[in-house]
Amino acid sequence: MNLRFWEKPLRMVWRIEREPHRAHLVGTAHFFPHSFARAFARLMRQANVVLFEGPLDEASSARIAEYGRHGEGVPTFVEMLTPEAINEIERLLRARLDSHSGDAWLFSLVERKPVYFESFTRNVRPWAAFFSIWKTYLGWQYSMDLEGYRVARQLGKPIHFLETLEEQLAVLDNIPLERIARQLNDVKNWAAYKNKYVQIFLAGDLDQMITFTSRFVTRGPVIVGARDKILFERMLPFIEREPTLVFIGFPHVPGVTQLLREAGYTVTQVCV
Repeated sequence: MNLRFWEKPLRMVWRIEREPHRAHLVGTAHFFPHSFARAFARLMRQANVVLFEGPLDEASSARIAEYGRHGEGVPTFVEMLTPEAINEIERLLRARLDSHSGDAWLFSLVERKPVYFESFTRNVRPWAAFFSIWKTYLGWQYSMDLEGYRVARQLGKPIHFLETLEEQLAVLDNIPLERIARQLNDVKNWAAYKNKYVQIFLAGDLDQMITFTSRFVTRGPVIVGARDKILFERMLPFIEREPTLVFIGFPHVPGVTQLLREAGYTVTQVCV
């Protein structure tokens, strides 16, 4: 793949300064259609250590996937969805997956049954079902967190995580079912949403990004507000000790940068 074609300027970056300390903060989108590997590498060459929200190693990713697959007896959002939304989600999943499946002929025999939707949601934890559907629909191949993690490993940078796997799983389990159902019932607006999302993110307009995504499943106070202080407190010792690069989800940036300013740091948005 030609990275020069896919890469865009990264504008969701903030420089953090208070003599003699200097660090950078990247506000990430967990799924994205473009690579930022070159920008990450440039930032990492200025850093002695790289921080991420939560574990990204293969063993941790496997544990998250395995945990998400076991949702027997867990309350579900399926009953909150309209038949129209389920049918449209099924249509989108088929359009994405049939071309990759040798069983397309079989699914065509049960065209009116939402077999893909059922396979994504049956006995699966609600957040895992949602993100599997959402990621499949988007078809985007990049995760900014995972890409940053791979670049950091390639460059031999020390890596630390700001939250434990158990903390992150607890957060996911506490996503309200109503938020997930609302997002899925709004399927008719997904195409417009994803296009606008990319446009705003690439422009680096954090305020508009926060407003635009306020109804997304992971934008509730349990996911964002309560964790900002935790992330800030855990990254601060690194920032005060050595040049640091921090990756956190962009919804945490307003809260974390406010805490940094209150701690005496100058925070400036930059483009890489």
